[in-house]
Amino acid sequence: MLVPHNDPQRAHVLFIDDHDNERRFYARKLSDCSPQHTIVEAEDGRSGLNIVRSSRIDCVVLDLDLRDICPFELLVNLIPLAHKPEVAVIVLTNQRDPLLLDRARREGAVSCLVKSVTSGYLLSRVIQKAVHVVGARETRPS
Repeated sequence: MLVPHNDPQRAHVLFIDDHDNERRFYARKLSDCSPQHTIVEAEDGRSGLNIVRSSRIDCVVLDLDLRDICPFELLVNLIPLAHKPEVAVIVLTNQRDPLLLDRARREGAVSCLVKSVTSGYLLSRVIQKAVHVVGARETRPS
């Protein structure tokens, strides 16, 4: 995995969501609110994982409704050590089940958002905070 640059104001953000309309909608919301971010989209979990492995990504915005891979398997691949992530992961999903959202946090997601109540502004703020938190963890001595 390439090293992220961890500038919360100018993050490289990857949206992984196999629902094209929803992925584009939230990527556009973020772009409208925070045009300084570089936004990349993946139409499924496996291609998203390949992008993370080959590109500089600071934050992954992950849907929990993927058809090609279990989203928790993907989380484990993105964040092998949940307490020491190299990339910030935010869950953005239609799922409202608190057990699923808690599991996502335990697996390393910095935050979990429900699509229907997430604005571009909220998404931008959560991404900035997540990139900052992960960057602060990386710079602390072990």
